[in-house]
Amino acid sequence: MTSKEIVRRVIRHQDAPRIAWDFKDGIHKDIRGNGSIYLLNERNAKYTEFGNHEELQKKANFHGEVRMDAYGNIYGRLNGKTKGECVLGALETDWDLLEQYEFPKLDMAAVERGKAMDFKNHEKYILSYLPLGVFSTLRDLRKMNNALMDTAAEPEMVEAYMEKFTPFLIDIVHQSAEVGSDGIYFCDDWGMQFSPFISPDSFRRLFKPVYKAVADACHERDMDFILHSCGYVKPLVEDMLDAGIDCFQFDQIESVGSRVWAEEYGRRAAFYSPVDIQKIMPTGDRELIEKTAFEMVDAFKKAGGSLIAKDYPSWEDINVEREWADWAMNVILANSEL
Repeated sequence: MTSKEIVRRVIRHQDAPRIAWDFKDGIHKDIRGNGSIYLLNERNAKYTEFGNHEELQKKANFHGEVRMDAYGNIYGRLNGKTKGECVLGALETDWDLLEQYEFPKLDMAAVERGKAMDFKNHEKYILSYLPLGVFSTLRDLRKMNNALMDTAAEPEMVEAYMEKFTPFLIDIVHQSAEVGSDGIYFCDDWGMQFSPFISPDSFRRLFKPVYKAVADACHERDMDFILHSCGYVKPLVEDMLDAGIDCFQFDQIESVGSRVWAEEYGRRAAFYSPVDIQKIMPTGDRELIEKTAFEMVDAFKKAGGSLIAKDYPSWEDINVEREWADWAMNVILANSEL
């Protein structure tokens, strides 16, 4: 059975022979990114890279290095040490800018290169990592404080934005299918440590319809919908499932507990997770790491095996040594069979 078949069976609860893997050792990896979904930055080409662009620094009132993304947001960083944070959103100053605002274009040359890769017949599960999210794109365009305030004070403007944004997003979903993707993946961080950013009622009114449109488009093209989110998001999960999300990518899976996720949701959704990157992996405690890895796998095996176990993309960024990650991986590999 190919990696593609195993991952699809895991996500779709169709009697996979083992849990799926996405580890960085070069061997135990069932998933491959298609690498062909990019947004063009035509209108802001000279600002693509970080630098001391005086025009942007003045506009954003930020004195470090700056760049502009494809959406027209200005990002800033200090001392070249990070990927930057949004310091001025393209729609931050006034919702009236929405009427004339245009979303960026997809790089169709990259899409054509993707089509030539014949991903539909690849043995790996091909995942399309989308350069956008439902909330995360709004969060940058309006900036976080405004975006959260908008959900309560100007929900009608959020709805107007989503009406304009949804066709842009759906087109990218369909282009992902054209290059042979088996699933799409994007990031929307919804949670703080102990609660979501917004109420389930606000999520249900403003964001759930967009998730449903994405899920419907994915399923129409026989693709799976995988959502990444950080923080405590459990109060939103029922609505996310109802919208049609197939798989959750949680890095902080123990914020709720892998056993809770498995027992309550493991037969309705799949989970794509490393051993918890906040509570467990940074401890460097081998006994704790191996124990938690075993308990995570065991919980999902008892719930039908709906787990894609993975590495965190950059363990070094959270001060986790490769040896520690290998402790977790080896326990998972030794207990993967269903």
